[in-house]
Amino acid sequence: MKYRIFIDTNILLSGIFFEGNEASILDMVELDLMTCEDAVDELRRIVRKKLKYLKERTFEIALAETEKALSDIVIIPRASYRHMLKEAAPLIRHKKDIPILAAVLSIRPHYFLTGDAHFFTDTIKSIVQVMTTKDFLARMK
Repeated sequence: MKYRIFIDTNILLSGIFFEGNEASILDMVELDLMTCEDAVDELRRIVRKKLKYLKERTFEIALAETEKALSDIVIIPRASYRHMLKEAAPLIRHKKDIPILAAVLSIRPHYFLTGDAHFFTDTIKSIVQVMTTKDFLARMK
């Protein structure tokens, strides 16, 4: 069985630029990885903001690596989860996370991987299996 895994922005960022559990997740061909347009927009903003101090060529390489990693991930269009924003809003305190949760609610993945503690509430965990990458990898062994 191929698991559908929704990955949050922080998993993408860590997986693209650092070695570790998140990079392992991005390399697992037996998973159907997905994220949403809002997470991708946030990722691109963070990369541009955090890496702007790099020399121009290095910065271009970092942007290219970001796009290369995203090419292997299904990106859920905003129009596909917009209708879930009202349902997601009361479930999460941080407003910037509402679109991410709406996307998760709309596609109902097998697992939602994130390092963001805001998603680890009992209410959200009763709807979707929220996990850290470390816990997910331990479960898969």
